[in-house]
Amino acid sequence: MEDIFDTQLEAAIQKLEELWQKTEQLPSKSNPAWQVFAEETSFQTEKLLLKESLHELGNTLQELQCTLEEMHLKNDQLAVNQMLLEGERQRYQDLFDFTPHAYLVTDVAAVITEANQAAAKLLGVRCDRLIGKPLIVFLSEVERRNFHNKLIKLQSNKTTQEWELEIQPRNKQPLPAACIGVPILNSYSHVIGLRWQLQDISQRKQAEEMEKQWRMLDRILSASPAKICLIDETGKYLYASPAAAKIFGLAATEIVGKTIQNLGFSPEIVEKFDRQIETVASTKVSITDEFTLYGINGVADYEYTIAPLADDSLIEGNAVVVTFRDISKHKQIALEINKALTKQKQLHVMKARLISIVSQEIRTPLANIYASAEILTNYSQNWSQEKRNKQLQNLQKSVKYINQLFDDLMLISEAEVGKLQVNPSILNIEQFCQKLIAQTPFCEEKTPTINFSVNCEYSNVCLDKKLLRYILVNLLSNAINYSPDSSEIQFDLITEGKGLILRIKDSGIGIPAGDRSHIFEWFYRGSNVGNVEGIGLGLSVVKQCVELHKGKIAVESEVGIGTTVTVTLPMYYAR
Repeated sequence: MEDIFDTQLEAAIQKLEELWQKTEQLPSKSNPAWQVFAEETSFQTEKLLLKESLHELGNTLQELQCTLEEMHLKNDQLAVNQMLLEGERQRYQDLFDFTPHAYLVTDVAAVITEANQAAAKLLGVRCDRLIGKPLIVFLSEVERRNFHNKLIKLQSNKTTQEWELEIQPRNKQPLPAACIGVPILNSYSHVIGLRWQLQDISQRKQAEEMEKQWRMLDRILSASPAKICLIDETGKYLYASPAAAKIFGLAATEIVGKTIQNLGFSPEIVEKFDRQIETVASTKVSITDEFTLYGINGVADYEYTIAPLADDSLIEGNAVVVTFRDISKHKQIALEINKALTKQKQLHVMKARLISIVSQEIRTPLANIYASAEILTNYSQNWSQEKRNKQLQNLQKSVKYINQLFDDLMLISEAEVGKLQVNPSILNIEQFCQKLIAQTPFCEEKTPTINFSVNCEYSNVCLDKKLLRYILVNLLSNAINYSPDSSEIQFDLITEGKGLILRIKDSGIGIPAGDRSHIFEWFYRGSNVGNVEGIGLGLSVVKQCVELHKGKIAVESEVGIGTTVTVTLPMYYAR
């Protein structure tokens, strides 16, 4: 069209030039002067008018030519703009077609007029086959009533609507989606169509459900004493229950992201733990083991089980579950049971030894008693009174020995079963010791000298007289029995602070080094005692009495030099 206009305009200009030429070539007429003058005047006037007309026509044509040039420029600009608009339209069309979100355009009744590739993929139908179908057919039955109500609001309120709905794709399971509906308005603000954005939120829903389950699990574990951790294959903690985190003196959130090495495990435990995690992750077989941890509450023993996660777990990778169980008390109980069993075995051995030793020890004094009684009955008629008294003294000595033996056995038996009680009373310790030394015949065959030394700030103490007598009688008897005849025994009585010290020193045979660790055992006798009477209960009895008073006993000895026994008791026994 523009080319035709240009051609016509050029033809008009050319025609105008031709007219100008013809006007210039018009001939003059030979008439009389007045007629010629009149005709020339008329002709000149016409010629002038013609020139003016042609001149105006030329100006008009020039204006048209300028206008045409301007039109050409504008057309060129319009062509460029058209190309830009087409490129922009194509770009937006590509964005519409290939955006990851599903976009649809429908008429007012929600019948699909346009659909992008994401919408086709989401709904399971090709783009060209979506055109003309109502959007509602791709919704589950339970969603259609709600969708109809939202559609009415879009048509009437003319405002964007957002909500979640359940899509029913072709030949697929229903899935949750976020829906945004936007009305398309014309210049009169009338709704002429609708734009829709649909987004699959299945993963988000799964994440929300997983988070909900985690929160529920965390609440359960927070209220439970269970010590459970979730560790990935690199040894990093993904989760820790509050009870498990408490082992390390941390909050549960502070454990997450750390490794077992960060939590202060020894290199040996870290190496073993990593190896076990790798084994469980690869074999899917649980491992149970133990370790000792130096935590904020001191040393504790733990049993742990490393178990694989189920194959359908939401955790990616080969994570494992580790459960801890504090077995410190169980180990202590097991240790005590073992000790009790050992002690029971020892008691069985001791009972056997007791029967053997007591039967042997009693046999001799009983034989002496029997023999002395028979002699006194059958042969004492002609004896002197001195000889009778001596025989009676032998009888009394044997009876006293048996009585002392049974007293010691009864005391130890009561102490072992917890029946032996301390009954403290106020006594003057210096007078008590002096009276005991004066009245007690420790050994009739020997005549020792007991040097009693007193260095006491206080004389009155609160102790059990019966048990104190056992302590002193046994220690003094041992000092005399294992010392040479007519030797000196040093007995020191000292108060120091709130303690009472009883120290008895002899110059006897002493205790060999190999025997010193056994001297407080029942029925144990030193390897160098020879023919000295006794069954090895003396120091056992003393130790029981001292411990009942919450005191201490110490023995220092050297073979051939003598023995010093030091007993320290609290002056005032506290129940």
